[in-house]
Amino acid sequence: MYIRELSPAPDYPVRNGKPQFGSFTGPFGHFDIKGMKRPFGDLPLPVFITNIRVMERMRFLFSDDETIGEISIFNAGYFSFMETTLWNRITKYKTAYRRILPPGLMRGPRNFQSSVTACRTQKRYVKINTRLQKKMIYVDFDFIGSDSRPSTEAHLEMNLDRLGAADLSSLIPYGVKRRCQASYQVTGPLQGWISTGDKDHTISEEFGIGFLDVRKAYFSLRTKTSSLVGIARIDGKLVSFQLGNSVSGDDYRYNDNILFYDGIKHPLPPVRITRPYGVSGAWVIQDTESMVDLVFTPISVSSRNLSLFVVRTSYQTVYGTFDGTLLTGEGEPLVLKAFPGIGKKILLRI
Repeated sequence: MYIRELSPAPDYPVRNGKPQFGSFTGPFGHFDIKGMKRPFGDLPLPVFITNIRVMERMRFLFSDDETIGEISIFNAGYFSFMETTLWNRITKYKTAYRRILPPGLMRGPRNFQSSVTACRTQKRYVKINTRLQKKMIYVDFDFIGSDSRPSTEAHLEMNLDRLGAADLSSLIPYGVKRRCQASYQVTGPLQGWISTGDKDHTISEEFGIGFLDVRKAYFSLRTKTSSLVGIARIDGKLVSFQLGNSVSGDDYRYNDNILFYDGIKHPLPPVRITRPYGVSGAWVIQDTESMVDLVFTPISVSSRNLSLFVVRTSYQTVYGTFDGTLLTGEGEPLVLKAFPGIGKKILLRI
């Protein structure tokens, strides 16, 4: 059975240029990885230059028995973009809202105890407010519609003081040990409301689930990632998990795959995600420890290609369902049947 030790999170994931690799309980005191020495080889580049390659991604996923959605934010310093995608789980109807932002208008969290990450433009507004000192995360968005999509607004609250809430911090090598990726993942019961067009939908804490995933990494010039998040309840217990292709050469020791089950953290081994029939076909997720054996079946795919000066991105956000089995750290099988989740496939050239 796979085991990955969890210890209390250090105040700084990188201290005096040295990374403190591992998986941890609780958030880092200062969510900052800048200052690593020569992360891109032996070239004597100044730290202020290599710090430019530290980029951040932030995702907030939410789901109940009727709706599933994702807010995705990427910040490269010299440009940022936001995408929010919503699906009606009953009708499969999809709406997506996007915005590219110029430099300096968005910054990710440095301290989760009290931070605000926001996208503010005339037609697109998103705010993610982490208030861990109050064990709350607040999310608001307001999008003006067009001929192809309705206006949408929402207010969501994830309560981390309720049964089922859990979190994980990680610092893992990013390709090589001179580079790193820091992440903070937290899940919990969710309540709030979403108003789309002339329809109002209330999310009750009995059915609502939220999942926040924040990452910072020394991105390479060309980056490919694949990840999957599942969020729902099984027999009333909150179940969420995150699985991604490995970014570390020592992925058995260092990865951030995790299963949150009824408030308990179960580290998962490295997995391999394959798509033998393309993004819109079945995704196969397996490991070598027989703890993960899943098939993710896409229901709806939202694709986006961006070309902006030297920036080239291609990504797909996929709503679908999981079928298969996950094992907890105690060997208890969780059988998933039509379990909702969102997959992500990203290619960045920056």
